[in-house]
Amino acid sequence: MYTALAILGSLLAVAGTVPYILETIKRKAKPRVVSWFTWALLTGLAAAAAFSDGQISAGLFALAGALATGTVVIVGWKYGDRRFTRLDIVCLAGVVAGLALWLSFDSPALAVWGAIVIDFIGFVPTYKHAWDKPKEETPVFFATVFAGGLLSTLAAVPVGGWTVTSVAYPLYVDLSMGLCLAV
Repeated sequence: MYTALAILGSLLAVAGTVPYILETIKRKAKPRVVSWFTWALLTGLAAAAAFSDGQISAGLFALAGALATGTVVIVGWKYGDRRFTRLDIVCLAGVVAGLALWLSFDSPALAVWGAIVIDFIGFVPTYKHAWDKPKEETPVFFATVFAGGLLSTLAAVPVGGWTVTSVAYPLYVDLSMGLCLAV
């Protein structure tokens, strides 16, 4: 049952991206390409850290997120916002720092915390955009990714318990998606 929850949560996260991609192609949504690229790298880092610690449900959720956000980057390159700011440089440097911390200290938990902090920094421009121009965002995306994170968290608890690598990233995703839904 918990494996099914993990798979369902991951599929929801990916499914939520489909309307966002379609809205981007129709030019109704305008993703910040650098933010989405940063998220693709961060979710990939979180997936690798979770899998390396044996946390399959969190790893699947993060891997699904990496594939989905990577697809938004590809579509956004043509239809999105390709500006590159100082904040984007900080976020990308943070991805590299998170990877370096993980490799230096051999700590998947430290890599996950680093990914969350850096992700939050990268999330700020998107949250501001959702606040300023809510019609350029797709609420169904935020809602389905929120639901996917919740299911992934529920799947992880009985299997690996409440550990940083099992629940921190999915819970963070729930918080950030919930904030965007609230605007």
